[in-house]
Amino acid sequence: SRQCRRSEHYDPPPHFSARPAMRVSCIAVIGATAANPISKVLDLLHDLRGKVVADGEEEQKSYESFAKFCKAESTQKKFEIEDGRNQVDSLTATIEKATASIQELDSKIEKLTAAVNQNEADLSAATEVRHKEHEDYLANDKELVEAIDTLQRAIAVLEKALKKGSSLIQAVATPEMQGVMRSLSVIIDAASVGSESKKKLAALLQAQDEDSMTQAPEAAAYETHDGSSSILDLLGDMLDKAEGQKADADKAEMTSRFEFEKVKQSLTNQIAFDNKQLDASRKGLAQQREVKATSEGDLEATTKELNEDIKYDGETHDDCETRAEEWDVSMKERAQEIEALDTATKIIKEKTGGAEGQAYGLLQMSTASRTTTRDYSGVLAQIKEAGVHDKQLSALAVRVRAALAGSADPFSKVKGLISEMIEKLEKKAQDEAAQHEFCETETKKSTDKKEDKESEIEGLSAKIDKAESRIAQLKEQVADLQGELANIAKTNAEMTEMRSQEHATFEVAEKDYSDGVEGVQMALKVLRDYYADNSFIQAPAPETATHSKSSSAGGSIISILEVALEDFSKMLTEVREEETDSADKYEQEMEEAKLDTTAKSGDVKYKTQEIGQLEKAVAENKDSRDAVSEELDAVLEYLSKLNDQCIAKPEPYEERKRRREQEMEGLKTALD
Repeated sequence: SRQCRRSEHYDPPPHFSARPAMRVSCIAVIGATAANPISKVLDLLHDLRGKVVADGEEEQKSYESFAKFCKAESTQKKFEIEDGRNQVDSLTATIEKATASIQELDSKIEKLTAAVNQNEADLSAATEVRHKEHEDYLANDKELVEAIDTLQRAIAVLEKALKKGSSLIQAVATPEMQGVMRSLSVIIDAASVGSESKKKLAALLQAQDEDSMTQAPEAAAYETHDGSSSILDLLGDMLDKAEGQKADADKAEMTSRFEFEKVKQSLTNQIAFDNKQLDASRKGLAQQREVKATSEGDLEATTKELNEDIKYDGETHDDCETRAEEWDVSMKERAQEIEALDTATKIIKEKTGGAEGQAYGLLQMSTASRTTTRDYSGVLAQIKEAGVHDKQLSALAVRVRAALAGSADPFSKVKGLISEMIEKLEKKAQDEAAQHEFCETETKKSTDKKEDKESEIEGLSAKIDKAESRIAQLKEQVADLQGELANIAKTNAEMTEMRSQEHATFEVAEKDYSDGVEGVQMALKVLRDYYADNSFIQAPAPETATHSKSSSAGGSIISILEVALEDFSKMLTEVREEETDSADKYEQEMEEAKLDTTAKSGDVKYKTQEIGQLEKAVAENKDSRDAVSEELDAVLEYLSKLNDQCIAKPEPYEERKRRREQEMEGLKTALD
């Protein structure tokens, strides 16, 4: 070494030439002290490749965790978005239904209000007309009562005077008769007295006013148009007509009163019914407005939440897509880097072997030329240690030992054997890495697909369960509604039957009471015609009479009949009012039942339609679930095959990789 170092500073003369052996020895010593850069580069490339692969595995784990987050978040948000849209659809339908109900109720309230106002106006007008009719009746009745009373008094006075033997002129001239005659002057102006009767009465009164009482009035003054009746017959005829007019007026008043009460009861019942419907409609309107307002508030909040979920889902999707693209780019760049490192390593090994031997192998060549008995126990030990678990490396050790024993250049031979084995191990490692990457990728893809399918099946099953639960609930509600409709129909039939019986009973009672009223009125007319009212003058019966009128008994009978007439009239009015009330109540209940039936029938219709839609959705979801289950079975079958190929190994890939790296490191150490 000292000679070599000195030779570095010694410039020999031109004629001097150093011995080749000396130059080789110097070069060998210099080469031995310097590192082999090619080996160093190969080590660095190998280490860099390992670092790139390790970083890729870490990045792969991180991305897988992020991908699971994206998948879980996307699945959850999709369910939330779907539920939100369903809620929006449901709330929108509720609002539309409430709006339609509000419009319908507004129209109904308007019609009912108009009907109530019209009925109240009609009732007021009818009451006013009835009041005027009653006033007219009272005025006319007063005149008729006064006329009847005056005629009865006149007849009684004349009959009394004639029975005493007085002449007609004498009877008329009495003070009592003069008062009656003054009353008769009022009757002349009454509308109930006919023109002929007025003429006769006027003549009688004129005769009574004449100063000459010696001459009798003309005969025409005491005769009717046929010349056969006296003045008493005239007064009796007038009395009959007045009483007939009073009876007709009383009957007309009773009929008018009954008709008014009937109209009044009908209008009152209708007003009460309309007011009841009006109150119910107003309550329903308030409820529908409250439902609409609440639903609109819920819709606004749900829509806002839905939009936020859609926005978040879109942003998360974009972030996940961006990260996936970045990861894909990173993996491609990493693969390109690994490919570049592998290519550089391959080129260096293939192209620089000779140069390396020329530049850095002189020391070994010199040593080999100087001794062929060098101890290669270290190399063999490295190979042996590297090949503990590999038959190929054990065979390599045997071949190296044979090369050392029988080769003129054992170093080159051994180096070639080791380099060849390193290439085989590296290729095997690359194949195993590719297989491992394939297994990891396919397993991950299949596992993700399996989870997707399981999640999809779970979601479909949840939808099916929810729909089936809703179907069962709707069917139960429909059954209840149909039962209620059947009860309403049954009740309506029973009410109609009862109403028919009530009406039949009313018709019998009305006929009986009407016949009773008519019969009593006829009997009263007969009795009143026969028994004169002698309340003013009781004329004594003639001495030769064998029978006299039972006026007292007849008056009692007439009084009783009048009470009976009043009772029958009252009972007739009551049964008619009861019939009107029953008819109105029946119509009201039937109208309420009709409205209830319409509402419940509408509910049955809509719920049945919803059941059909849900059953269709359940069938579609079941078909989808069956299809997804078939896809899941295929994925599980493929995963099973992957497990047999990738997992069911006597030695895990990580252990094989570690051992392979140790083998290559040992061979490289032996090669160095």
